[in-house]
Amino acid sequence: MRILCCLDGSNLEQIQSAVTPFMEAGQSTIGIIYVIDDGPRDEMARKRDQLLRPLRHAPMQESKIAAAEVAVAQDILFEGKQVFSGAESLQKTGRPEREIVNAAAEWDADMIVICPRNPQHTNTVIGPKSVGHVARFVVDHAPCPVLLVRKKTHETFPIKRTPSKPLREL
Repeated sequence: MRILCCLDGSNLEQIQSAVTPFMEAGQSTIGIIYVIDDGPRDEMARKRDQLLRPLRHAPMQESKIAAAEVAVAQDILFEGKQVFSGAESLQKTGRPEREIVNAAAEWDADMIVICPRNPQHTNTVIGPKSVGHVARFVVDHAPCPVLLVRKKTHETFPIKRTPSKPLREL
């Protein structure tokens, strides 16, 4: 079984606990992927060009930002390889949701393991609270089954039951 694990820099422990039973069960090939999201950088450049004049030293700043993003990606993948020794690492740049789906198809993954939302983005005002846009896209478009891994919590349980209303008579 080829399992593609999606790392975001904060979910390695969760991914590890979800994937370990598959590794113990037998022959599994683990792939770890980290995607450098170029969307925010492109969006900022578009806004800057619309509202302000272009920066004079933009190429130098762009190269520093790109180098920092690559360094972070390599650190995250290095940590992943420490946990999943022998894992194949994939580093991509682009929109994470699309890169993960495409990488799963190219890598011929049998399963994708992803967390529903990066904890840094849990206080969103707009949209569903349960699953972020990246995980939702992956679930909807993946070429294979997707294991959505949530952090274990007991704080909100048990869920309160509300008495059901009796059906009206016709």
